[in-house]
Amino acid sequence: MQFVLLLIFQIISGLVLLPIVIHYIYYIINAIAGDLCEQKRAQREQQLQKSTTPSSPPRHPPPPSTEPIGFSINNLTNSNRSPTRMQTNDDAKFIKKRWKGGSIEPHPTDKALIVNYQLEATVFGEPNNPMIEEKKHCQKIIRLRSLNAKTDPAALAREVVEKCDLIHKSQLNDVEQIIFYLKNRKDNASNDIPDNNTHSRRSAALHTSHTRSSARSHSSVAAMTSSTGSGGGSSGATNGVSNALSAATPTADVSINNIDEYVELLYEELGERIRGSAMILQMARNPDNLEELEKNEACLSALSRVLREDWRKSLDLSTNIIYIFFCFSTYTKFHPLIVQYKIGSLCMDVIDYELRRYETMRNELDVRKQPNGSSTPHSAKASKEKLNRSTDDFLDIMNEEKPKEMEPPRRRIPELKQRPKSGNWSSFHGSMSSSLIKSQILNSSYHEALCAGGSPAGDPPAVPAELKAQSNESLDRNDPKVKKEEIDRLNKQLKIFAKKQEQLLRVAFYLLLNMAENVKLEEKMRRKHIVKMLVKALDRQNIDLLMLVSTFLKKLSIVGDNKDEMAALNIVGKLPRLFQSTHTDLVQVTLKLVFNLSFDGGLRRKMISAGYLPMLVMFINDEKHHGIAVKILYHMSLDDKVKGMFTQTECVQMATDAIILNLNVKVDLDLIALCINLSLNRRNAQIMVEGQRLHSLMDRAFKYQDALLMKLLRNLSQHESLQLQFIDYVGDLARILTICDDEAFIVECLGILGNLALTDLDYSQILQNFQLIPWIRQLLVPCARMDDLVLDTIVYLGTCACDELCALLFCRAKVVISLIELLKAKQEDDEIVLQIIFVFQQILRHESTREYMIKETESPAYLIDLMHDKNEEIRKVCDYCLDIIAISDSEWAKRIKVSWLSITVFVL
Repeated sequence: MQFVLLLIFQIISGLVLLPIVIHYIYYIINAIAGDLCEQKRAQREQQLQKSTTPSSPPRHPPPPSTEPIGFSINNLTNSNRSPTRMQTNDDAKFIKKRWKGGSIEPHPTDKALIVNYQLEATVFGEPNNPMIEEKKHCQKIIRLRSLNAKTDPAALAREVVEKCDLIHKSQLNDVEQIIFYLKNRKDNASNDIPDNNTHSRRSAALHTSHTRSSARSHSSVAAMTSSTGSGGGSSGATNGVSNALSAATPTADVSINNIDEYVELLYEELGERIRGSAMILQMARNPDNLEELEKNEACLSALSRVLREDWRKSLDLSTNIIYIFFCFSTYTKFHPLIVQYKIGSLCMDVIDYELRRYETMRNELDVRKQPNGSSTPHSAKASKEKLNRSTDDFLDIMNEEKPKEMEPPRRRIPELKQRPKSGNWSSFHGSMSSSLIKSQILNSSYHEALCAGGSPAGDPPAVPAELKAQSNESLDRNDPKVKKEEIDRLNKQLKIFAKKQEQLLRVAFYLLLNMAENVKLEEKMRRKHIVKMLVKALDRQNIDLLMLVSTFLKKLSIVGDNKDEMAALNIVGKLPRLFQSTHTDLVQVTLKLVFNLSFDGGLRRKMISAGYLPMLVMFINDEKHHGIAVKILYHMSLDDKVKGMFTQTECVQMATDAIILNLNVKVDLDLIALCINLSLNRRNAQIMVEGQRLHSLMDRAFKYQDALLMKLLRNLSQHESLQLQFIDYVGDLARILTICDDEAFIVECLGILGNLALTDLDYSQILQNFQLIPWIRQLLVPCARMDDLVLDTIVYLGTCACDELCALLFCRAKVVISLIELLKAKQEDDEIVLQIIFVFQQILRHESTREYMIKETESPAYLIDLMHDKNEEIRKVCDYCLDIIAISDSEWAKRIKVSWLSITVFVL
């Protein structure tokens, strides 16, 4: 009985195991069959490669990796030349290729050679049985990244010919001549946004760098142009020809006649929309096509619609479409078209979104760099969850926008060597070794983040949230080195993304700048916070973008509201970084912006606090920046508190020496104005006259009769500590008064003489030796000369009247009578009245002339009338003079007392 039961059990077990065995046998057979198929396919490919030897050797053996992109059997067999021979793709068994070299041209914008050659391809179904023959004219671009002013063209030409098999040795001289031309040509390839007169040249550059078959090649024409320019900037990093020669690019024919086909691409998938917009852009870069495009309402409507609906989906698409409308914006006649489709408003929305997106990414990356122990456990956990979400979003964006060359080969990606036997990955973490944990972290972050963009669906594979959290935790806790590598990788990706984004920002800002020619449109931009966007863009690193932003801000800064908004956004704190740039054009534009802002006193004080003064002084000796820097320094010198700060720099010495060493007849107006302001400070004045500078300044002033330079010397003479140094020039100053015809120069000379109130000077001797008394009396005739000249003459008389002999001379020569007549005529001019009664005061101080003033002139009566003048200074001088008269003459004392009492009663 037991035996029967055992037999039955074995039979049942056998029946149960039979399907399993059959399944495994089937699986093994399929695996073996698959391996055999793979081996057979590999053998067929090897045989095909061996059979591709051309019947006749090419003139120049082709270099590896120079086969044109998209030149494949499929492309060739689709030809309509011999349809009877093309049954299936399997009929094409052999391909014979031949390269024929052609002409060599310089690249229109980059430091590169364009090698033209012809590619001949023949497809054979059987030996000696050609199916298709096709010829293509191709181009190879050889970028000379190390070409600079010190490069030897002959040596570089030999290296090019040696490394590029498409160039025959007989063309060595041609290559050398082209390299010599490129070496001496002014390179402007870095500007991917053309000026008004350079559309056709840039269009040619775009035509030569356009690939034929891939949608990726059409993704961003603007970025394509910029990448060539940026490559040329790394000349010091390589020697000779770049090892990475560009692939051969068949020339693409984009015609205005095919515009309908390009417009149809705008209604396809995203990749096709990008390609279609790139083709339309290539046409728009040619100014001759703009009028034709303007008439194509369907094209413009489609472009504006795609931009309005899809600008968030792709930077390339946004850049291409905005670039198209930028081409229109370079001509004022097309501005109504841009307004009609509301492209300006869309551009501002795009700029605002992109700036906020970049700022969010950068802030999140900065937070991730901070140590974990800087916050409480609860806040740290919340911060970690936020970072996990933000990092996922960041990687999604990077997967969408990153270039294809960022994707690493999958074979380099570490893979797990062990699988969990049961459960999920999270339960398996507890038993994994540290090396496997690290491997899994790399697999989940590096592989999934970078390779997701290469998947057909375009969506990153789903990763469990628990896995992400535990991966980040293990990354933070157990392996700081891996965390640092992860942060470095994210930082690098952010830089690549920013570089691509800046192309979009630049073309959008440029379009708005062109549209801002209309004052009404500029006001609309201001209301939509264009100033805030521009100031935020100053934090970027791209030189071309910074130049454009600074130019735009300079234009807007002439409006008071815009200037106030810039001040509120702390623009003063963002500009010093631009001063330190090695790009002279950027520095020049920044200085012009600072000049516009420096008209505001509050902003000038902020500039001083931010340390602008030493930086601006450095530009005085720079020929390119000298003019604008001096203008800004002049504005800063208007504030008395700032004048003393100039002594802490070398500005005073440099400015004074620049005046002395100037070979022109006239000194730079801004420079002399700066020195005039600085000379009002005593310490600055001392620096200006150190050494032989005073002598040199005097010689130059007399030689050219420069009124402004003499005004500078007049300011220097105001300081008592320097007046003794002017004694040697008193004779020259007095002599020039009677022989010079320039009244402005005479005014300054009189001003210097009026400042020199020195006891060692014999003023009467000077007046008599140079016969100044008759000349002075002529000047004092009312309305005979300009008021400034008359005023400085009176001041000089007041200085001379300190000497008793001079005072006596004035009385005898009837100069006092002339002053009284002038007082009658100039009663409304307080300054002239004040200086005249000061001369009376000086004469009344001397006993020898006091009696003459009281009894022989009408000066006491006029002084009594001026007792109740509105000007306080005039009243003070009158009181002093009347006190002297009252002491000397009793009759006048009574009259003065009566007049004083009448004034007191009137006041009461």
